[in-house]
Amino acid sequence: MSMNRHDHFEELISASLAGDLSDVERQELDAHLDSCAACRATLASFADQRRIMAGLRHVAPPRDLGARVRSGVEAGAHGEVPWWRRPLALAGLGGGLAAVAGALLAIVLLNGSPDDQQVGGGSESPAASLAVSPAASAPTPDVAASPSSTEPSASPVASPIPEPSPDPDVYLAYTGPVDNLALMLRDGRTGEPIGGLEATGPPIAAELSPNGQFLAYITQLGQSGRNEVWVVHLGSDVSLRGAEGAVRVETPLAEWESVRLGESVAGSPFLEVMSWSPDSGFLAYTMAGAAGDGTDVWLFEAASGTARQLTDTGGGYAGSWLPRVDGAMLWVSVAGEQPVSHLVDVSSISSSAPLADPGAEAIFSANGAFQPLVSPDGARAIYWQGVMTQSGNEWLFSEGGAPYIGGMVGFDGAFEFTEPQPLFSDVTVERDAFTDAAITWGADGDAYAVWRPRWTGTPQGAGGEYPNFNRVYFGHASDARGLTELHAIDEGDIPQDAAVVDVKVPTGRHLLITALEPIGGILSVPLADLILVTRNTGDVPDEVEPLAGAGGDGWFGPGAYDAYWDTSAP
Repeated sequence: MSMNRHDHFEELISASLAGDLSDVERQELDAHLDSCAACRATLASFADQRRIMAGLRHVAPPRDLGARVRSGVEAGAHGEVPWWRRPLALAGLGGGLAAVAGALLAIVLLNGSPDDQQVGGGSESPAASLAVSPAASAPTPDVAASPSSTEPSASPVASPIPEPSPDPDVYLAYTGPVDNLALMLRDGRTGEPIGGLEATGPPIAAELSPNGQFLAYITQLGQSGRNEVWVVHLGSDVSLRGAEGAVRVETPLAEWESVRLGESVAGSPFLEVMSWSPDSGFLAYTMAGAAGDGTDVWLFEAASGTARQLTDTGGGYAGSWLPRVDGAMLWVSVAGEQPVSHLVDVSSISSSAPLADPGAEAIFSANGAFQPLVSPDGARAIYWQGVMTQSGNEWLFSEGGAPYIGGMVGFDGAFEFTEPQPLFSDVTVERDAFTDAAITWGADGDAYAVWRPRWTGTPQGAGGEYPNFNRVYFGHASDARGLTELHAIDEGDIPQDAAVVDVKVPTGRHLLITALEPIGGILSVPLADLILVTRNTGDVPDEVEPLAGAGGDGWFGPGAYDAYWDTSAP
């Protein structure tokens, strides 16, 4: 009898849930899970089933359950499934709780195994998410319907997204002599210049619209401690990979026309989140004023080619748009001692005046949640919880601050974050914890990266330097372990003494990193490297490919990707 290569690790997974692993076995399992999507899905499935069995009440099974299961099995709908999902597991189950568990297993069985999924795409369905109660160990945002009667016409549904090439579609380059530096957009595949951009300093963030028609970017405003936000209309003839088939937005802006969207105080990563609506019609971003008047959310409208202020709260922050629904629904956060996030349909709001109370226009509100970042497939969200305090012109977490990850589901005209778990699973969050961090989702809706985590609690980890502000942590939502100290990319991936400015996650194994080299002086040319990292696990070092800047001849990055990747590209 031959043994499946996963059988040994399935036994270790089972033992890990019971707490029966030795230290050697734990290290062996951790190393394997980092590189095996199938076993991460097995671990997630085991954990989910344990929570389901613990939380469900006894109910009668559906009358046609047996017929549907037999029909699915006889039709071969399940294909080759792992041992824990084979029909034999249903043989001894009777009514009550066992029948409910059997029904859940049957639903999973009839929809195929994790081996049928794209690597890194282990999203559970909204229906399965709703059957599980939130974990007792993690605080759950209080999601409540607002007085608004407006409801979305569709719920977010997870669907596979093709895996793109790890090479960026474009990247920014700030080069030239110190007295005549120029910002240029370059082709991410060839490095050739595409066109010049407006700027008065080096770029620190960049986002392409999903259709590749617009580029939004943030640049430093000299040594002033302020940033500028820009958008440029790239037009319809820019040869971005796959963008030719995208739906174009009518705009009065000429090709290569730039619009300065505003000037903002430089600060935490919360201020650098820029988010395009799925239809490329709106860009949401956050501005911090210079006069101590706090922060607010602004919108760039492609149809008019202009920017307008969306909120007037002094603590407004842009989150992300809700994908795969009709309309333009944006998570708008209002910072405060207890933050709150509102889901607002921007397309239905008059542009006559900013919102003094976004909650009055909200479709739904999540009390206690800050700056939700929804995954590209709409199945999950990462958001912050804790007590916030105003620091200068912005808000930071002062007590118990930490990011959480949970399901993002829609049902019966409502939305809910389900099963929230701490993003960092091996840190002890007490009064002193995280103040902020930069977070981004990968294109597959499963991978994500965290960098610049500012930790004020008791130093943790083997060397007492964890979480580390200078490290990048790379994880997968399908990995039930969350983020741990082991999920830091190799220390040698980034040049010594360099600081991470920006990270993109194009695939489940790749990170595109903009790394700032040490500043030589006021009259020195700013230097930054654009680095593509292929993540390996265990004793295999990561593969590091400098895409630009390794020669120390300018500032290269950030890179950007559009949402219409050509999977046939090499």
